[in-house]
Amino acid sequence: MNKKIQTYILTIFISSCAFADKVGSVCIPDSTVFNDILNCYLADYKKNDKILNALYQKKISNLSKGNKEKLRESQRDWIKEKEAVCVADENEYGRESHFEAIKCQTEMTKERIYFLKKY
Repeated sequence: MNKKIQTYILTIFISSCAFADKVGSVCIPDSTVFNDILNCYLADYKKNDKILNALYQKKISNLSKGNKEKLRESQRDWIKEKEAVCVADENEYGRESHFEAIKCQTEMTKERIYFLKKY
């Protein structure tokens, strides 16, 4: 399957899980049910993504026009890289590959938080 299509499917999957989270999905760490496990991965990702977004907004608001554009471009490049690297591959690894894809996105998000803190 094309990486662009895989990324699109993962984005839809995360978005639908985010919607499900708002209507009562909960992380159940000891569960063996796919959606329960996925909700744990998503909860961690969403927590870090929220931290990243707040930090990015704070950093960019304090920059000059030229530096704002540099940071925006850097952020866009980072997002493209994250989407290219962190892809679920159900054909090769089954639906559990979504766990690894979200874990990858979470780790890259944590690394980006560290980068922005030092920026």
